[in-house]
Amino acid sequence: MKKTIAALALAPSLIMAETATAQEPYDACVGKFTFTETTATYEDFDFWSGEWQVVATDSGELRGYDKIKMIHNGCVMLQEWHQMDDLFSRPEAPVRLRGTSLTGIDAKGRWRQLWTDNSGSNMLLTGGLNEEGVMVLRSEWIEVPTQSGGRVRVRNLWYWDPQEDGTIHNWGEQQRDSETGAKTKYYDITYYPSVKGGPAFGLRNAKPD
Repeated sequence: MKKTIAALALAPSLIMAETATAQEPYDACVGKFTFTETTATYEDFDFWSGEWQVVATDSGELRGYDKIKMIHNGCVMLQEWHQMDDLFSRPEAPVRLRGTSLTGIDAKGRWRQLWTDNSGSNMLLTGGLNEEGVMVLRSEWIEVPTQSGGRVRVRNLWYWDPQEDGTIHNWGEQQRDSETGAKTKYYDITYYPSVKGGPAFGLRNAKPD
């Protein structure tokens, strides 16, 4: 009987302890990255975390929905992209582009992102914040065939520029030949937080006021 009473007395404290644990997730990656000499911090890319409506910067037309969340105790960012137009769809594909990326800091103190999607693309990008606070990630150089039958070296550069109003200006460029080679912008989009009461965009909507 005494054992039963003791167990009942302990039960509320055990429940409270379990509740506290559930409400306070462990964040293993905070502050400055200390494994090697680097200026990177785990908070550098926090501005990207959330659920977003993504529109063409020039027209305000809806381009997609993006969800970015922290996983593995706050050490890795998981992206789930859903394209809402046919801009990057293969002609023979019955579905629109969907992509996933994993982003975090590597052992050298660099931000790295692995992007994969349902078109067969698989790209590894590396970089970090520049002096203006823009996250810049660059892919590795690869050789691709040209229409004239030759070959050219190219790489991709992706930029995320957080704005004071809580949006993010994101664009991508392709660079040819070398570090000083010509760059061509191939997408330019803006992220808007997907929140109740916020702006709602359509495929052919104008920008919100």
